[in-house]
Amino acid sequence: MTEKKSWSIGKKLGLASLGAAILLVTVVLPAEYGIDPTGFGRLTSIGKLSETAPAAGHDFGQKMQFNIAEYDVTAEKIEQSIQGLIQLEDTPFRTVTIDLKIEDFGEIEHKFIMPTDTTLVYSWEVLEAKGEGIYYEFHGHPSSDDAVNYPEDFEQAYSKGEGTTQSGSFTTPFPGYHGWYLMNLEEGPITVRLKVSGYWQEHKEMYRAVDGKVIKVVEF
Repeated sequence: MTEKKSWSIGKKLGLASLGAAILLVTVVLPAEYGIDPTGFGRLTSIGKLSETAPAAGHDFGQKMQFNIAEYDVTAEKIEQSIQGLIQLEDTPFRTVTIDLKIEDFGEIEHKFIMPTDTTLVYSWEVLEAKGEGIYYEFHGHPSSDDAVNYPEDFEQAYSKGEGTTQSGSFTTPFPGYHGWYLMNLEEGPITVRLKVSGYWQEHKEMYRAVDGKVIKVVEF
């Protein structure tokens, strides 16, 4: 029984080796190396694969592209970046949480003063909202010094609507004042908690009114 079993395994191994050899001669050699001793590769067009297959180390023409300067592989430190993908800043990003208290029938405007192409990640919510929350306008306008470079009374809106919360990210399209106008739609005073991370020069309340009466206006 053991001799028969050993013979059967040996036969199978022999047949497998023979099959592999046939495959090597008729398919692999013609396709990979252009060697066709049997002519099978020519008859089946397999040999044409060796004419189009790239050799090892072939340059496909796909290289890492930098639109800033010649890439120096010997440099110990690369201090340049691809504009539009990475925006380098001179200082670390800041994080601030501001509780904006808005009176009944109240309105406020809170702005961040920012250069162009700088980013904020933000989230605001009406604490303990019981109704519609607030009406909001997220918008920006240039400073007084830069206003001459823009149309008269220029402002750019980013989003507006009604609700109790919003989260997002924002990159300034121009330098100036960017932030939120908020109107209380609840019954009674409310608090809007604004959380911001990013880059800005300063932030401040620009406007406040109650029941249509202006309490505070800051020139910009």
